[in-house]
Amino acid sequence: MACFLRQNRDLSIENGLRLIDCTLGPLLAFSGPVIIWPEIEFRKLTAAFVRCDKEAWQMSPNTSTALFTSPKDLGGLQKKMPRAIICSATWGHLTRCCQFDDGARQLAEITYKDALEQHGCLDMEDLQFEAEFLTWEQASQNSITFACHLTSTIGIRVSWDPFDPDWIASAANTDLAQVMIDTQHLICIQLNNEQKWAKVVGIREGGKLVKMQTEHGETFLMKTEGQDTTSGYLTLREAIQRTSPTLVRLSQLTEPNRVNGLEEKRQGKRKTGWSQAIYPL
Repeated sequence: MACFLRQNRDLSIENGLRLIDCTLGPLLAFSGPVIIWPEIEFRKLTAAFVRCDKEAWQMSPNTSTALFTSPKDLGGLQKKMPRAIICSATWGHLTRCCQFDDGARQLAEITYKDALEQHGCLDMEDLQFEAEFLTWEQASQNSITFACHLTSTIGIRVSWDPFDPDWIASAANTDLAQVMIDTQHLICIQLNNEQKWAKVVGIREGGKLVKMQTEHGETFLMKTEGQDTTSGYLTLREAIQRTSPTLVRLSQLTEPNRVNGLEEKRQGKRKTGWSQAIYPL
């Protein structure tokens, strides 16, 4: 990319910057989260990004890098560097892995528990604090720890607990089905090649199956989780996610006016894992 920009000086600065924004960032965001980057190679990648920006601005290679990385209020261009790109892409990748109740979510949960146990943490917030003191190589051994390391080094914090029992993806089958029955929440289902609204009216086989009823009285059975390859229907968790993408907690159904985390904020303190505990000498 840098060579192309240098050889095509007739390209305007605006078009050169647009070319970079449409290629380098999306390409890294697409492949970055599934690649284990050695730190030295990632530094080379960052230098390559900066070099491309210099060529797009038609500046000398000796121009200070601080011009591109400094905040705008300090006179810099505040360009989005590879660390910020891969941080956002990695958290998005982890979110998609935990979205449905399948093998990807099970692997993510194992990885998450391993990270907490290895570093003596209670939750994601604890882990982000601890990951700040890890080297790049130490953090990259676990994808959850690496994501926390990226946020810590950038200077932000992510509030996320995908395996909380209150989350729809983590709730027991019977609990989820019963809440859907109690609240009569409608979900959109494709039935006989038509999009129809249906609700849960019964539980079968210990929550593995639920009985659904459409607005017109049609009934059918649907799996609660996993992958349904026989009936052609979505599973209950998938149908909820696709119908209401922002619906992630059971409390959003049972307590629609509840503000999550408000109780902990009022208490003014939280539990601490052994990684942050103070021990007498």
